[in-house]
Amino acid sequence: MSRSVYRRERGWRLRWALLVQGDLLAACLAYLLAFLLRAAVPFPLTQGYLPALRFAEVHHHWIALLGAQLGVLYFLGLYEPRALTNPRAQAGAIGAAAALQALVLIAVYFFRQDLLFPRSIFVVFAGVNAALLFAWRLGSRSLMGAYPRRRVLVVGTNATAAEVIDTIRVQHWLGMDIVGAVSGDGSGPAALGDVPLLGGREELPALCERHNVDEVIIASEHSWQDRLLDSLSRLQGPRARVCVVPSPYEILIARPEHLRLHDIPLIEMIREPAAGGASAAKRLFDVLLALVLLVATLPVMLVVALAIRLTSRGRVLYTQTRVGKDGGPFTMVKFRTMHAKAEHTTGPVLAAENDPRVTWLGRYLRALRIDELPQLWNVLAGDMSFVGPRPERPEFVARYQGTIQGYRERLKVRPGLTGYAQVNGEYHTSAPTKLKYDLAYIYNRSLWLDLKILSETVKVMLTRRGI
Repeated sequence: MSRSVYRRERGWRLRWALLVQGDLLAACLAYLLAFLLRAAVPFPLTQGYLPALRFAEVHHHWIALLGAQLGVLYFLGLYEPRALTNPRAQAGAIGAAAALQALVLIAVYFFRQDLLFPRSIFVVFAGVNAALLFAWRLGSRSLMGAYPRRRVLVVGTNATAAEVIDTIRVQHWLGMDIVGAVSGDGSGPAALGDVPLLGGREELPALCERHNVDEVIIASEHSWQDRLLDSLSRLQGPRARVCVVPSPYEILIARPEHLRLHDIPLIEMIREPAAGGASAAKRLFDVLLALVLLVATLPVMLVVALAIRLTSRGRVLYTQTRVGKDGGPFTMVKFRTMHAKAEHTTGPVLAAENDPRVTWLGRYLRALRIDELPQLWNVLAGDMSFVGPRPERPEFVARYQGTIQGYRERLKVRPGLTGYAQVNGEYHTSAPTKLKYDLAYIYNRSLWLDLKILSETVKVMLTRRGI
């Protein structure tokens, strides 16, 4: 990282700290104004006015109030550059944050005996807090300024390199500027549009110095190891474990778990996904959570079913054959989000951004992931897990297995309601990119990682990302 970028990022962190202080002040003001409004205005369905003197008689949980403010804003991503540099990304998330914080405070106060004021205070607090937060965030945009920019050099001229460059250009909040590209094999055409090809990879150190580069992104070419993974994943039954004697570069990017052959370090690259006790614990977790959620979300599912029936023609539930563990088919059920006979003329087609086949209600159901709720039955039946690679249709699986190396490896585990690819991508994220997330999950999965992905899924639902 160059010295100028370091100074800019340090200045950004100082402004970020001031932003946090403003958020805390907004919570305090909202809390005081909520009492003031409740004491001056007789809200509907409440018991008249709240005595103004009651404020001095109440034991106020300021630490819980301020902690909930920061915790909820952080959880919903409102301290990330994407939100700080995009007011539209903040609007919905701030409303969700204020409502979620009110629920947290109600939970804190619910079992206490010293609650001497009506809980309608928290409803007023949520509204005032959302208004103050939005006004503060909007007014502090000039204070925050632009996110520090970094100069990026991409190594590779393949499709992966093109995807990296397109993502950087579309997602301005990343704070990256493309300097140019470097040919991965030292030669090759400049096949990346208007991005200049600056040289070969042997010139990389000199190019970084010459162009004042802050970050290098290596878009690796397919190797014989990728082809080996693809071949091994097609084998039936137990397979050989594959280890590699790592280079210094591979040591830096590999998982910390490793083996040893006397005094030679080995890294286990290809192995069977976790089984035994870990697999049994994951299955028990899935069954218990599915039972709880089925009971808790039954009223929501009844309302959604009625809304689908009233807003579009066709069945409420949509069933479809998907490919599960070890390539076996199963019937997946979900709420219908597309128009009836959406694929009558086109045949099987992947979902796309702003897909015209999706109903207006279905767009919201997808963004909130509510259309997936009926799949709790698939979890109970053992066809799916809560977390895992999303199940695909047989037509797409057959296509991907022929075009994406290593794709069959994702069939080694049960598919999931949500997954690592879903919380990090969108509906339209490319299949090769989703596979990388799926493989990262499969070979590092644990109950802790499952809980983390489930919490990220809740964040996606609350912020309505992808709508």
